[in-house]
Order: sequence, then structure tokens, then C-alpha cells
Amino acid sequence: MKNLNFARKFVLITIILICAFVLFLFWYKQSPSEEVIDPLKVESTSVVRKLLIVTQGSPFKDSITAGVLDRYKSPRVVVEVIDVRDLAKTDAGDFDAILILHRWEANAPSESVQSFMDENQGLRNKIVMLTTSWNGLEKMENVDAITGASIVEDVPLFTAKIIKRLDRLLKYKN
Repeated sequence: MKNLNFARKFVLITIILICAFVLFLFWYKQSPSEEVIDPLKVESTSVVRKLLIVTQGSPFKDSITAGVLDRYKSPRVVVEVIDVRDLAKTDAGDFDAILILHRWEANAPSESVQSFMDENQGLRNKIVMLTTSWNGLEKMENVDAITGASIVEDVPLFTAKIIKRLDRLLKYKN
């Protein structure tokens, strides 16, 4: 009799935990857990190249964005920074290079990043992507992305990798 009560309690607790986990995953996918980035545009009068930075607010991504902005503060480059949610409103053809900094969410990229990549298949050669995930290995199929975990101490390493790729796309030299 004791074993029957224990088995019922165990099954009930297991079901409750599974339901709580599923609700958490739904909430995590739906809630904007990171701050929204305000659009920023840095321009000059003698523009040669245009760079778009698409990001999600986090200390890691903000630090990388700051490093990239510092690199391209030249009057020869226009840099526009937008939130990943505004990606659908953006014409990729207007830019010489696009940097996308995004988080892997619930086993997939955010919907805006996925749809942007689907709609701009022909422009993949001018997109540099950094995908962050818990294990640092997740990325979109058929996309040459830099991947890693959001460890603030690794910002200089990732910033250098990104700048190296962007320099080639923007044909930028100091």
C-alpha cells in the first residue's frame, strides 16, 4: 500500500515538473529577456562604405558592438546599429557589410534572424554572424557563423575575429 502511494506521488510530481519545464520554455521563447537596442547611426560626409550592426542587448554583445564601432569611427564608413527585432524592416542591399549578433533560443535562431537569412540568400557573402548559445556551438545550417558562449572575458577574441571579416568586406585599412 505504501509503495502505491509513493508511486502515485512520484508520478504526480514528475508530471508537475514536466509541465513547469514546458511552461518555462514557452515563456523564455516569448519574453524579451534582453533589452531592446535603440537605433544608432554614425555618419560622415565622405562615405565610402556602409555597415549595419544587428544586435540583441546584452553585456557581451554590447561590448563587441562598442569594439566594432570604435574600429569603424572613420569618416569613410557609415555604421547603423539596430535591434534584431527591426531586421525585417531593413533593406540588406543598402549595406556593404552586415554584422548580426544574435542569441540561439530554444534550439533555433530568433524568427527575425531566420526570416532575414531566408529572404537574403544571395547576400550571405556580405553577412558576418556571431551566434551565442549556452554551449557555444549552435548555429544556423549553411551559414558561416562565428559561434561561442557569452563570456565577457572572451570579448576581445570575438571582436578581433569579427573585425577581421568585416575589414575584408569593407576593404578597410587603418
